[in-house]
Amino acid sequence: MDYIAPYGSTDPNASYVDRNTPGATSGSRVPAKAIENPMREIKAVIAGAGLSASNNDLTQLLQAIQALISQATGGGDTENFVLMAAARARLPIFPHVLTADGRIPIVSPSAGQVRIPAGYEFQHRGIFTVTTVQADFATAANKTYHLRWSPANGFQLKDLADSGYNPGALAETDASFDSKYDDALFSRVVTNGSNVPTITNLANLDRLKVNTVKTGAATALTSAFASSFAGSESINWARTPVPTFAGAIQTSGLTGPGGLEYANVIGSRILSRYAVGATVTSNWNESQNAPNGLTGQLEITAFA
Repeated sequence: MDYIAPYGSTDPNASYVDRNTPGATSGSRVPAKAIENPMREIKAVIAGAGLSASNNDLTQLLQAIQALISQATGGGDTENFVLMAAARARLPIFPHVLTADGRIPIVSPSAGQVRIPAGYEFQHRGIFTVTTVQADFATAANKTYHLRWSPANGFQLKDLADSGYNPGALAETDASFDSKYDDALFSRVVTNGSNVPTITNLANLDRLKVNTVKTGAATALTSAFASSFAGSESINWARTPVPTFAGAIQTSGLTGPGGLEYANVIGSRILSRYAVGATVTSNWNESQNAPNGLTGQLEITAFA
């Protein structure tokens, strides 16, 4: 229902005024629709909620709104309902991009430029859908940027060398730059001397998880009769993961009697938004001959 202005007004949003006889002011002339339309609109809400309109009950509009909310939510005390503004401020849910891999394909159409494509959706706080519109950002040569989004400021390209953005001169990989509930990190942008951007698009999902097993030939450390195997997984997430590792090194045989001092020590961990990995080391008994046929295995599980 649209607003209905008084008769004779050239302003469609003109206010109604009361008659003021001493001031020689005529009261506004009220069109019939200004009275009829609100009643019909209210009655439509009452009927839509399954109630029968009655002149003897002046709470029917409230009842109808409560009934419609109950129908949409499955019931419950309306005092416990959370409106959109409150939900967007309270729900502890990370930004969630509605693509297969959780990433928006941000590109560089030309040197010195980064482009956000239109038509991609992500959810803020798990309840409010944001749709991208095309936007271009200018870059400078030999810079590192973060492309971020927040409800207050939308998309912004942040320079890591800007003391306002990075007052502590922290490393780009520092976890303090990770996506948060109301501050999403979508891409890392690095420009070269010709101002050509290299863009790493980061996954934003409410739950990020990877589980993979890396296998391959282990390297014998002849001087200590030990062996090592390194494995890593590229992830490119918007949040730094919490990892766990399990590893082993096996041998198809020993040239001597055999024996172990210790085995399967996890070290040299790799941990950032971009990759996770570690090295497995097994130390074979120095009093025996070196093993052969070494095969390494590293299981990586990470979540954020």
